[in-house]
Amino acid sequence: MGENLFQIIKQVGIFMICAQMILHFKPAQSYGKYIRLLMSMMVLAQLAVPIMGIFGKKGESSFQNRLFFYDAELEQQMEKISVTCDTAEKMFESLTMEEIKTRINNRKTEENGDGSAETAEYGNMESGVRENAGEEEIRIDRIEVKAGD
Repeated sequence: MGENLFQIIKQVGIFMICAQMILHFKPAQSYGKYIRLLMSMMVLAQLAVPIMGIFGKKGESSFQNRLFFYDAELEQQMEKISVTCDTAEKMFESLTMEEIKTRINNRKTEENGDGSAETAEYGNMESGVRENAGEEEIRIDRIEVKAGD
């Protein structure tokens, strides 16, 4: 037991010396914090494996059960996020269509209020087609945006 502990400490010590050397020769100053984070995680992993060996199979299975629990929790949260995103996209689409309709109606009111345009003929507002006294046609097509996987 004591020899195993000494061997683990030696491995971690050698790893830390090599990691400090890598940190010293890093290409840019901004990479330092990421390299330190990676080094810390690797040291923890080197220490966690022997500690789990001390607890035997029971500790390993408990650790694995916790991993499965967090994996299932992550999947549930991802599904909730997906549903929320879909709802937000539909709401954004409906608000955009309402804004377009409002702007078209405001333009219609401005044209009729000025007296500059005689009675304007508007087509079906739901289909998005408007005709202005037979001179021009403005068509607003429905745009659908879908999120990729």
